[in-house]
Amino acid sequence: MSVVELAKSYKLNLITSRLIKKIPGIILLFVVGYISKIIAGYIPHMEYVLIAILLGILISNTIKLPQIFVAGIESYELWLKLGIVLLGARLVLQNILEIGTIGLILVVLEIIVSIVTVKFLAKKFGLSDKLGSLLGIGIGICGVSAIIGASGAIDADEEEASLAIATILIFGAIMVFLYPLLGQIMDLSDQAFGFWSGLAIDNTAESLATGFAFSEAAGQVATITKLSRNALMGIIILFFALYYAKQGVTEEVENKAKFIWDRFPKFLLGFLLMSLLSTLGFFSKENIANIKHLYKWAFMLSFVGVGFRTEISKMKESGLKPFFVGLGAEVVVSIVTLITILLIY
Repeated sequence: MSVVELAKSYKLNLITSRLIKKIPGIILLFVVGYISKIIAGYIPHMEYVLIAILLGILISNTIKLPQIFVAGIESYELWLKLGIVLLGARLVLQNILEIGTIGLILVVLEIIVSIVTVKFLAKKFGLSDKLGSLLGIGIGICGVSAIIGASGAIDADEEEASLAIATILIFGAIMVFLYPLLGQIMDLSDQAFGFWSGLAIDNTAESLATGFAFSEAAGQVATITKLSRNALMGIIILFFALYYAKQGVTEEVENKAKFIWDRFPKFLLGFLLMSLLSTLGFFSKENIANIKHLYKWAFMLSFVGVGFRTEISKMKESGLKPFFVGLGAEVVVSIVTLITILLIY
């Protein structure tokens, strides 16, 4: 066997080994998700989404799961991205562009309000400038993913990144249960609530879960709106990287286009491609119905994973100051975006 063949064989075995390690955790996600569907069927006006997340939280915070399940549970982001890509086939490109255009305008407002509010509150509460930046980026754009992407770019400490992530996770866990209830109390339309959950909730998984917990239509609007926020992640992080480089705190960014592309959510392109194919009539009605079932199963695995990764013990470590800064920013962003949406609709 040649060196090339040995390398290929080794790579194939490595991939196979990684896939096998994920199987137990994926099975666990499926079982918990399926149980949540059964439970939701017995509760009037209850979507399985909230049950799935709640069961995940209860299990992960009361039982120490064996290591064998960890790799599969961590695949929840992969299922989220797959679900988003498949969802594109259900949405006509014209509607995506229409919602996305309105969403993009609202997103710009939301990002400005988030960053300005967080920076102001961070200074008042005595948080470091970089922790304030990470919280602003996380709340304004894409939650944990944005914080991770920005940490290296602005040379933030690991502790600062951990505090920002823990704070974001606290509010993600709270909002996914609170917002659908508020939406029903205020009698918001599917479109208005979809815009609100897509704008006001930080992490993509929690944002989509909140939208779909309200209704299928709200979930679709929330997806498009949230993807509009995600698409700007590279640009906003680049802005902060240049800001700190100008102060001499970090190194200058040499290739700005590559910097943005590296942080651009690639699955967004898959979502748009599926929508384009659907718009051109590539999928039959039967195909689209089958795709709907597939993305619902993918989202189910992802939403259970959201519950499993919500560790209450780690949230307690975030401290009160970042919590209060996050709380203030989340409240301001929620109110400003809701008022703007209600004025439009």
